[in-house]
Amino acid sequence: MTTEPAPEVNAHYLDHVIHTSESRPVEAIEDIVGQNGIKLLAKGAQVNEKVRERLLMHKLQKPLEDCLQVTNGVMPQSFGPMGEALLEQYPLLKAICAHDLYPAAPTTLATLKLSYPVQSLLTVYAEYQSDRLKHTAGVAMLALALARRLLPGEAGRHHTLALAGLLHDVGELYIDPQYMRPGTPLGPQEWRHVASHPVIGERVLRNMPGAGREIASAVLHHHERLDGFGYPRGVQGAALPLNGQILAAAEWLMALIENSKTPLTRASVATKLIPGEFSRELTEAITVAAHGGAPAAAAAIDPVPLESAIPRVVAIVATLGRFRETRPWIEERIAAARPGLRAVLEAALQRLLRIQTAFSSTGLDAHDPDALVASLAEQRDAELQVELMTVVGELEWRLRELERETLLRAGLLPPEDSAVMREMLVRLKAEA
Repeated sequence: MTTEPAPEVNAHYLDHVIHTSESRPVEAIEDIVGQNGIKLLAKGAQVNEKVRERLLMHKLQKPLEDCLQVTNGVMPQSFGPMGEALLEQYPLLKAICAHDLYPAAPTTLATLKLSYPVQSLLTVYAEYQSDRLKHTAGVAMLALALARRLLPGEAGRHHTLALAGLLHDVGELYIDPQYMRPGTPLGPQEWRHVASHPVIGERVLRNMPGAGREIASAVLHHHERLDGFGYPRGVQGAALPLNGQILAAAEWLMALIENSKTPLTRASVATKLIPGEFSRELTEAITVAAHGGAPAAAAAIDPVPLESAIPRVVAIVATLGRFRETRPWIEERIAAARPGLRAVLEAALQRLLRIQTAFSSTGLDAHDPDALVASLAEQRDAELQVELMTVVGELEWRLRELERETLLRAGLLPPEDSAVMREMLVRLKAEA
């Protein structure tokens, strides 16, 4: 029988707790005891800057997160009005969450039971990034809505996924804040820290009262994809549990809803261009739910200057042209590689082939993109123009995602193998 190592106090998490203590009391709900049996803080003691160094000096018998209570913390009732406001703000979210047989999604969130540790963790997260609490509420409602459609009658799993939605990003509290600031350029080493947040979240939640292993597992997998091109572990197929896949789809959808003027078009384009990231049942559930509320989800379409697509299409053509030239080099390296490098090279090759196929399917790889775009512009079809620009944007994103994921996986390899992956990326870029 194996025992888990004594938990250490994460300095970044503790700093967020101390920041929270500046606006509301944070106290120990039980004695906080070091691994050596020394009582560090008594039950009821305040956790603030004065005790920071004492806590950091010791490993603990129980995780610090399980021993804290934040006074006047996030209450589940607050997710009711927050959820209603999100539904009114985002028509597609409202359409997907609508269901005739269950209470409204905000009502369900408002009735969730939160243990003291879960409530305190959410409160610290809200103090860290108040705007992100709305994002987590949206993810929770989408996960709940998809679970209701895919797992009818399984109320326990519905609530599990709703809680996992609220908690899916708490691992960010344990990462150096300098990497988490919006707009911060991240190299491979920095991105490895950011990409670890699902693993950290799983570790924190797996034994936490009020959370547990099912919630932790869903959180661990919320950036994974069925085809293996997610992170942090690149699991695929049957290795990706349904709860994790539902939470991953909910997180992906909420990001589109928040960041796109035409999220339904973006979701449709993404699933058509790169199929297989989610199961057919899941994508069908999203489509049926979205179109079931189509009148409410319809968004005004602004005219799009198609001329701006021409240099972007040309850049994609050039990148994929360099891929065709580089493919023999990649296949030679695969044939000679050790298993770890071979797996990463094969994943990158398959992703590039899928992007190439997706691009060809759009007809944009014509020899004269100027003439193609001009002919499309003459049709003056606003919806077609939006779809075209969405396709271009999605392909650009997929190429950036490929570079990021390849660098992340390369960073886990021995230096000589990592150098091969970096050379591959150089060959695919314009300066090659």
